[in-house]
Amino acid sequence: MKLLSAQNITYSINENKLFHNLSFDINSGEGLHIKGGNGSGKSTLLRIILGITSPSKGFVKTHAQDLNMSYLGHKNAIKNYLTPLENLELLFNDAELKIAFEWLRKFGLFDLQDELTASLSYGQQKKLALIRVLARSSDLIILDEPLVGLDQATADQLTSFLIHKLSEGVSLILTSHINPMIDCRVLDIGANGA
Repeated sequence: MKLLSAQNITYSINENKLFHNLSFDINSGEGLHIKGGNGSGKSTLLRIILGITSPSKGFVKTHAQDLNMSYLGHKNAIKNYLTPLENLELLFNDAELKIAFEWLRKFGLFDLQDELTASLSYGQQKKLALIRVLARSSDLIILDEPLVGLDQATADQLTSFLIHKLSEGVSLILTSHINPMIDCRVLDIGANGA
């Protein structure tokens, strides 16, 4: 089933095109790996897909009613002045919180749940941020450079999780400089646009 379509997406900053005329579809259970150099517009394209940013030209259309998307961008979007436990309690209902606690254990953060998030390492904060996506039920997962800052064991856990979700019919869009080792179509928007 088709979840969303992008038609002739163009994005310009001060008359300079980051990318132009990008068109693609995302179907259930399908992955899309957006590649491109620094400054090519990968994060901007994700924000356009999410409806956070408007394209200069073109449009994105969702085909599924009430499309449930989970997103994690460059910034971890966690509150450093709270504990990991408090961060998770802000985000999840009781059922999701149970799954989030399982991920705290898998990621080796369970014993740190009452520490101040600001005191965690970058990698530990990244793991905590990823739980926002891993513990939530979604039709489409959108991740911006999810493997950056992760040790190999955690990267392998995340990769396995995403492969499993694809097999269940969940769709995935990600940007990554690191080969995600996930079966995805590749959209290379290049350093000077598509």
